[in-house]
Amino acid sequence: MAKQTVKPASRRWMAPIKVLLWLLLTMVIVAIVCEILGWPFLRAPAERLLNEKLERTVKLEQPFQLHLWAGVQLDLGHLFISAPASFTAPHLVDAHNISLKLRYRDLWQYTKNNQLRIREIKVDQIDAQLLRQADGTSTWQFPKDESQPDSPFPIIETLVVKNGSSKIDDAISQAAVDAKFRTEEGSNSQETMHSELSINGKFQNKPVKAFLETAGFLPIATQDQNSPPIKSKGWMEYAKLRIDFDGQISDLFGKKNIQGKAVATGSSLGILGDLVGTPLPTTDPFRLSATLDKTSDIWNIDIDSAKVGKSSLSAQLKYDPRTDDTVPLLQGHIDGSRFYLADLAPAFGTSKPDGTKAAPAGNRAIPDRPLDLPSLNQVDMDISLKLDYVELGNAFALPISPLKGHLKIYKGRFTVEDILARTADGTLSGTLSVDAGEPPVKANSRQYAPQWQIKLAWKDIVLEKWLQVSKTRQEEARKQGKTVPPPYVTGTLNGKTDLTGKGSSTAALLGSLNGKTTLFIEQGQISRLIVELMGLDVAQSVSAWLGGDQSLNMQCALMDLKATNGIIKPEVALIDTPVTLLLINGNVDMGEEKLDLLLAAKPKNFSPLTVRSPIKVQGTFVQPKVSPEAVPIAARLLGSVALAFINPLAAILPYLDTGSKSNSYSCSQALAHFNQQQKPQ
Repeated sequence: MAKQTVKPASRRWMAPIKVLLWLLLTMVIVAIVCEILGWPFLRAPAERLLNEKLERTVKLEQPFQLHLWAGVQLDLGHLFISAPASFTAPHLVDAHNISLKLRYRDLWQYTKNNQLRIREIKVDQIDAQLLRQADGTSTWQFPKDESQPDSPFPIIETLVVKNGSSKIDDAISQAAVDAKFRTEEGSNSQETMHSELSINGKFQNKPVKAFLETAGFLPIATQDQNSPPIKSKGWMEYAKLRIDFDGQISDLFGKKNIQGKAVATGSSLGILGDLVGTPLPTTDPFRLSATLDKTSDIWNIDIDSAKVGKSSLSAQLKYDPRTDDTVPLLQGHIDGSRFYLADLAPAFGTSKPDGTKAAPAGNRAIPDRPLDLPSLNQVDMDISLKLDYVELGNAFALPISPLKGHLKIYKGRFTVEDILARTADGTLSGTLSVDAGEPPVKANSRQYAPQWQIKLAWKDIVLEKWLQVSKTRQEEARKQGKTVPPPYVTGTLNGKTDLTGKGSSTAALLGSLNGKTTLFIEQGQISRLIVELMGLDVAQSVSAWLGGDQSLNMQCALMDLKATNGIIKPEVALIDTPVTLLLINGNVDMGEEKLDLLLAAKPKNFSPLTVRSPIKVQGTFVQPKVSPEAVPIAARLLGSVALAFINPLAAILPYLDTGSKSNSYSCSQALAHFNQQQKPQ
C-alpha cells in the first residue's frame, strides 16, 4: 500500500490566496480599464435611478465619462430633466457639456452635516425653466422625505457657465422674465472672476429690464454669515422707473446683506412704491439718491437728496419687514429744504400712478381718479415731518415756514397729526386722517368707502403779508408812478374746520363732506373795487379804476359754512364796510360741481347808476355764470337773507375764539342795525 504525502498547511492556503490575488488583480485591471474608459456602463443604471428618485424623465446622454481616481469627476455631453406633467414647459434643466468634480472627503462631510461642497462645475450651455403656479406648485419641486432635514444651498468652489439662460414665470409674484447669465469664478481664478446677469420681461404686469455685474455669484450664495461682501453694480428699469446700484452684496441665500449707493429716477413715486410693496403717493417726476444698508432683515435707508417735482427733500428711514403675521414697519423722519404745495396735486388724483395726467370724466373740474388707499394696509408707518419752506403758489406772498407734523399708518389708518405750520405771523394746526379699513375681496367694490376726517385751525394770519398782489396790479401801479397796491383783502384771519367724508377719490370725498368751517377777519380792509363791482355800482367802479383802488375798512367779515352730504351752505356769510353790506346765501354742490349763490349788496352811499338787484352765481365749476337777479325790489330779499342769518350768527358768536371781541361785537351790531333799518318798499 502506497504511502500518502501530506501537504503542509501553508500550501493548503496558498491556492485560495492565489485565487483571491488573481481576483483582486483582475478587479484592479478592470477598474483601471473602466477608469480609462470612463465607466460607460454606469450611465444607464444612473439614469434609471434618477428617474425613479426624482419621478421625472432624466437623460444622461453621451459622451459619458466618470472618473473615480482621487475624487469623483463626471463629464457629460447632455443632461435633461423634464418638468412635471402638469406644466407645459419643455424641461426643467437642459444642459450641454458638463463637468463636475467632488472630493471624497467632501462627500463624507455631507453624510455628517448635510452640507454639500462641490469642487468644480463647468457648463458650456444651460437652460432652466423655473415656473410656479398660483397654488404654489413649481417645476423645481421634487419628492421629499419629510423625515430628512432641508439641505442648504451647495458650496461651489469653482463655477464656469459660458452661456446660461432661464425662463422665470411665477404666478405668485407676477413675474414673467427671461434671464441670461454667464460666470467664471472660483478658487483658481481669483483675478478673472466675473459674473453677469440680465433679465427682460414683466413684473406685476409691467415691463422690467435689469442688469447685474459682480465679481462672482458664488460668494454671494454661500449662505455663510462670515463670507466677504462682493462688489456689485447694476441697474433696473421698471415701467417708467430706473434704479442704478453700486455697492456690495453678501450671503444672498441667508442674511441677504446689501450695502451701497442707489439712484432712482421715474415719473412718479407711486411706481417705486409699487415695485417695493410700500404705499407711496403719486407724484410728479422724481430723482432719489440714497445710501442703502441692509443687515439681516432690517433696511436702513439714508436719502440724502430727493427731488420730487420742484420740491427738495431728504429722509432717514428704517424698514423692518417684521414677522408673526404683522405688516412691515417703516419709521424715521423726512426733512425738506423747499416744498411746493402744487407737488401734492398728483397724490389727490390729477395724475395716474405712472405719472401721466388724469383728466376728470365729463365736464368736471375735481379729480375723480381712484386713489390707491387699500395699499395703506400693506405697511405701518411712524415718520416725523419737518419742511423748512412750503411754497403755496403765486397767490401767496409768504410761504409756510416751517411745517411740522407726524405721519402714521396703523392697520390701514393714515394720519397726519400734530400739524403745526407758521406763516404771516400766524399758525395753522390740526390733523388729517384717512381710514382705509379692510379692503374688500374685490378691490373695485362700490361698497368700499374709506373714511376721511379733516380738523384744522388757523389763527392770527396777517393777510396783507400772506396774500400776493397780482403782477397785473403791480405793473399798473408802476406805470402810474405809485407804490404797489395792497392785496384785495387785509386783516387778521382766524378760523377752524371740522369735516368728514368718505370715498376713494377726491371727487367722492368732496361730494360726501359733512361738518362745518368758520372763518372771520378782524381789523381788515377790502378793496373798494371789489365791493363796488359786487354791488354793480358802475359809476363808482369806473371811478375806482380811474382814480385808484382805495381800500375800505371792514367792520365785519364772517363766514360760517355747513356741509351736508357734499352741499356747502353758508349759515352766515357777510362782509360789512362803511359803504356797503354784502350778504351771501345759497349753496355749492361739491358732488355735482354746481353753484347756486346769491350775492346781495346794499350800498350805504348814493350813486345814480347803482343797480339794486342782487347777483346770482350759478352754473358749474368749469363754466360758472354770473348775472343780476331779475327781481324789481332787492330790499326785501336783503331783509330775508339778513333775517335768515340772525339765529345762526347768535349761535356761533359765543364759540368764536377770535383773540379779540371787537370783531364779534361789530358783526352782531352791523347785522342787527341793518335788519332794524330795513323796511319794505
